[in-house]
Amino acid sequence: MKKSCALVVVVWLVLAGAYAAVAWWRTQERVPALIIGILGGTFAAILVGSATGLVQGLKDRAALRRAQDGVPRVDGRLEAASGRVRPLGAPLAGPFTGKPCVAYEYDVKDPKEGRSAFSGVALAPCAIDTSTGPAKLLGWAVLDEFEGDPKEIDREHGAAYLRSAPFEPLGLKNAVSTLSSLLADDDGSIRKDFRIEGAAIDLAGRKISEKVVPVGATVTVLGIWSAAKGGFASTGAAVIRLYPFGPSVTAEEVVGNSRKTFAIAAVLFLVLHGILVPMYLLSPGPPPRDRAGKVIPGNPSVFDERDCDRLRDLLAAGADPNEPGAGGRTPLMNAVSNGKIECVKALVAAGASPDAADEDGSSAMSWAITGEREDLVAVLKAAGGTDFRVTAETGRPLAPDDGPVQAVRAYLAAIQAGDLTALEQASNPSTPALIRKHDVLRLWQQTRPAEPGFVSGFWNDGAATLVVRGATAASRGGVVLFHYHLKKMPDGWHVDKEWFNDEKPEAPPRGAGLTLREALTHA
Repeated sequence: MKKSCALVVVVWLVLAGAYAAVAWWRTQERVPALIIGILGGTFAAILVGSATGLVQGLKDRAALRRAQDGVPRVDGRLEAASGRVRPLGAPLAGPFTGKPCVAYEYDVKDPKEGRSAFSGVALAPCAIDTSTGPAKLLGWAVLDEFEGDPKEIDREHGAAYLRSAPFEPLGLKNAVSTLSSLLADDDGSIRKDFRIEGAAIDLAGRKISEKVVPVGATVTVLGIWSAAKGGFASTGAAVIRLYPFGPSVTAEEVVGNSRKTFAIAAVLFLVLHGILVPMYLLSPGPPPRDRAGKVIPGNPSVFDERDCDRLRDLLAAGADPNEPGAGGRTPLMNAVSNGKIECVKALVAAGASPDAADEDGSSAMSWAITGEREDLVAVLKAAGGTDFRVTAETGRPLAPDDGPVQAVRAYLAAIQAGDLTALEQASNPSTPALIRKHDVLRLWQQTRPAEPGFVSGFWNDGAATLVVRGATAASRGGVVLFHYHLKKMPDGWHVDKEWFNDEKPEAPPRGAGLTLREALTHA
């Protein structure tokens, strides 16, 4: 029982913590986040609990069907039994009605204070006679489904009972242990009487209720069957449930109640989220943070600002020129890709890093080079950016039979053959992964030359940069210059970067169609 209670608390804490964390991330305000965490966690926990109850209702119905069909009960399984209940010894007598019974519960309340003064429960060793044999009731079952008649209450009889009852105090310290002793018993004999805070035995003006399970009443029990004890015993979170109906009515009751409870919980959950979701969407969101994760009060974003004058104003106000974005992209990369040279100048002047790399290993400098924007390359080099290309100043001329040229030919041949395994050996591993992810092999085949001709290039011991040319299917007869940058790896040369430019075809046919860039854009 303690474990099941602890599990409920843990589930609620996890859900409440999740809601509170999202609210705090969005608002950065403690009190609203705490309130949203409590409300969201509570309603979500109710929905989870009611969904569990819905599943339990289906299990209950299966157990009741087995009982109706006379299927033998199995040890340790949820089972049902229905029939007339009888005491195995002397019956009990209701404390306030005197009715002979096998179980009772009573409660005496002070109507002014609204709390119990006395309460108690009792269970006599008893059995339910079923078509498959008697089934003992070995643990307490709450009598919520049983009704008492206030007209049958005998206050004098009740006062006499209370004067002789062996009361126990009931408080937070012993509540769990008391409940555990009620739920499980070896012989089915239970009696507990509680006096709250030393209340006087004076029933005048007090509200009294009593529920009993009469001797010979038709009842249905649901619980875990114990073959060794020949009865139903409570184990862990599985309590015994007792109903004053036959199996068919009980099935309608338990399944109907579980559906109703789930429907109510779902409506409450949707209503709450109908309020929370718009609040979330309309809230301003989390404030900007620096690279250390600290909030920068009032700092606006310059991540994709295309108005260069406004960008300068934002940078002067303290905006982060290296503000990280999705995939590791930076404001400088965006400015380069947009071709905004004045924005590029403003960002590098504010401290933007030309060599900061995104998740694919590309930098603003590499974007400027592969975009063939030498004006941007010059600005970035002046700001300390690294031009990765091998030139006459940093290398020696390449010949058509040198390793880097052969590696480019192998790379292009693998693309034309659709051999992604060979492509992995000739290029950056991300290239075949990119082709697979976006299913662009056919496009790559149409936009790369099948018969490349070497133009020129330079290399050193660790890198090479070269140019090849050739016609492609997408260029419709146009000659395309392809630029390649390679790196020397332990197993040979690998293509690291690729970019190109278009040339007019020598004799373009009338209406030849799209250029390579247009083909890629429209694709």
